[in-house]
Order: sequence, then C-alpha cells, then structure tokens
Amino acid sequence: AGAAALAATGLAGADIQNSSGGMTISEGQGPAGSVDLFTINGNRFGASNHHYGSWSDGGSAFAMLWATGDSAYWSNVNAGVSIGPGFSGASSYLSSFMTFASSTIVLSSGNLELGTGMIAGFSFLDSTGGPYYGWVAYDLSMSEGSFSFTVNGWAYNDVAGEGIIAGQNQAAGSSAVPGLGGLA
Repeated sequence: AGAAALAATGLAGADIQNSSGGMTISEGQGPAGSVDLFTINGNRFGASNHHYGSWSDGGSAFAMLWATGDSAYWSNVNAGVSIGPGFSGASSYLSSFMTFASSTIVLSSGNLELGTGMIAGFSFLDSTGGPYYGWVAYDLSMSEGSFSFTVNGWAYNDVAGEGIIAGQNQAAGSSAVPGLGGLA
C-alpha cells in the first residue's frame, strides 16, 4: 500500500531529503556563526553569518551559503525552476559582504541576494558520484554592521543525476498527481 501511495504521487523514484523547519543563523564574531545544514556523502553544506569590528569603530560583515570541497556550484533561482542537468553557478559558495563605519555601510559584493523568500539552487559532484541537486530558501537583510540571516528550509535529491524543483520537495521531471486527499 505504501509503494502504491508513492507511485500514485509520482515520487516513487525520488529520494528527496529536506529540512523540518527553518533556523536563524546567529551572528558570530570572527569565525563563530557557522551552522551545518546537511551533509551529502560526507560533504558539509552550511550557512554563516560573521562580523568583525563594531558599528562605532568600523568593521565588516558577511553572510554565506557554502559547501565543503570545490565541486559545488550555487546560483540564486526563482521558485518552481527545475534544478538539474545544465544547472551552473558560482563555485563553492554564495555570499554578501559589507564594510561599515559609524553611519556608512558599503555593500561590497552580493551574489547572495538580499530579500525575503529568496532561493539559492546548487549542484554538487563528489568522488562517490553525482551530480546531486538541491536548494536552500532564505531571508537576508542588513543594517548597522550586521546581517539578519534566516534559512527557511532546504531540500536535495539524493538520487545522483536527478533534479529537484526549487522551493518544493518534488523531483524535477516527476509526474506528480494529487492523491485522493489532494483532489478533495
């Protein structure tokens, strides 16, 4: 019955791993402020929120989505986009960086886009296989020398070579149809 229910939803071949909720990425001074979100074949994926210095004396801050190793590629995507073969992006991480001094903030780089309801897609290839595809949904804002960073959720397809739909826990290319409860 369980297999029939999975087949009816079109997800029988998909092994989507996903978060059970969101988390605030607390700001850390120096190297503190990093959180591991999930692991694929021993390779860590995480989020960081760091700052150096103080608002009154000046300093810098950065927020980042990252993966260990050199075979992860990240890019901001829209909800509903298929993340799969052909996906490309920046190597290893996405980040936003600012410098500040008293009443002046300069956003120096920002391939991790500011906003609410943002989604970053990724592809990952490691020595055991792949590629693997997934996404991280987040909110990112900045003010007086710091970032407010929340990871709202994440998901990835742990079947090598199979994509995923950004913002959803559905494999790309699946023929998902609603079950009886969905039709009701």
